[in-house]
Amino acid sequence: MIYTGRFWTRSNEENRNMKILDIGCGRNKTKGATGIDRLPGSDADIIHDLNRFPYPFEDNAFDLVICRNVLEHLDDVVGVMTEIHRICKPGARVEILVPHFSSVDAFTDITHKHFFSSHSFDYFVENTEYSFYTGEVRFSVLKKQIRFGLRGKVLPFLGTFVRLLPDIYEKGFSFIFPAQTVEFILRTDK
Repeated sequence: MIYTGRFWTRSNEENRNMKILDIGCGRNKTKGATGIDRLPGSDADIIHDLNRFPYPFEDNAFDLVICRNVLEHLDDVVGVMTEIHRICKPGARVEILVPHFSSVDAFTDITHKHFFSSHSFDYFVENTEYSFYTGEVRFSVLKKQIRFGLRGKVLPFLGTFVRLLPDIYEKGFSFIFPAQTVEFILRTDK
């Protein structure tokens, strides 16, 4: 893995051995991935309305699915995650980047339909309070990280505080010190 300053990315060697899908790739498709987007002017290999299911892929097709800045634009997050679960191989990795609910950018973009917290994907984790909503669709959370803007120039104590006590941050301090995004890395449980 290589840190590019905004995202962790895999080297070309790592990508070469994986079947990767970049959902909502726009004009920034991950190298070595199959891109899918609804916009004809994008870098997508497949043009498809991401609000329409099923997606045009076989079951258990991908080792890695990337969703950067796309889930907030879609109508049915549970439906999308169900499709991702279907098209992922068992144990596949799913990388998600979404706007944090405290971000001013979350509200600035009029095409955003959803905002997220550090617990948004707990709905898909076995034996959590809300997991009954998502049926058999299960993921394990490998990583969740609240990210701040200012290109990482946040006071060091704030980042440590948020990593150690995300619930206290989100319930008490998130609108005083707003975050930018939340990053999730999930593993498909089948």
